[in-house]
Amino acid sequence: MEQQPYKIGYIDEDPQQVKRFTRNLRPHGFEVIGYEFYKNMTPESLMEQVYNSDIDLLLIDYKLKESNVVGFNGDVIENLIYNTKPLFPHIIFTSDVDQAEAHVDDWKIIYDKGDVFVDDEEDTTNSDRFIKMLIRSIEQYRKYVDSRKQALSVLLQKGELEGLNATEKNEALSLQDELNNLDKSKKEEIPRQLISIEKLENLAKNRKEAEEFLQTLINKSK
Repeated sequence: MEQQPYKIGYIDEDPQQVKRFTRNLRPHGFEVIGYEFYKNMTPESLMEQVYNSDIDLLLIDYKLKESNVVGFNGDVIENLIYNTKPLFPHIIFTSDVDQAEAHVDDWKIIYDKGDVFVDDEEDTTNSDRFIKMLIRSIEQYRKYVDSRKQALSVLLQKGELEGLNATEKNEALSLQDELNNLDKSKKEEIPRQLISIEKLENLAKNRKEAEEFLQTLINKSK
């Protein structure tokens, strides 16, 4: 089966910048999604677009206020994404690194646009490193989420077949909380009513319900 492209959201008030990096990233297997900007929009309304776009990673332009369309810069967006999806891959993408560093706590997520893609550049070292970083960030996050889902799935299967001891029940509940805390922007990754001490103890009595729940784990988006 053909590998689906990685989906990257790019928050930039300049549509031409979005188009430029769409062209630059497409050959490397990335689909870039831009977002609508309008006068006096709030950071929360912009993030609602982001949360609904089903992306694998978010690029955030730092100097969003330059066009006088919005009254906030990328550090505000970075703070929102960190508070709602703390481990989700996101990057501050800027042409003014010094200015961004003064307002962004984690300097490791700041990248200079000029260093990443230079038109007609012969030396692609920085571009190649940036592409590898994007892919690794996405894959590490996917692996982290999948490992937790798999561990929870194994526990639920065991509970359905033979029951769980107290330690295993607590582990299942902890895994559920960990998954839920990965994304606080929408509904819980796994609704808490589906996992409870009572539910764990009753799994063995209801095979169909257990199988349906396990299928929800498989069907959850990455």
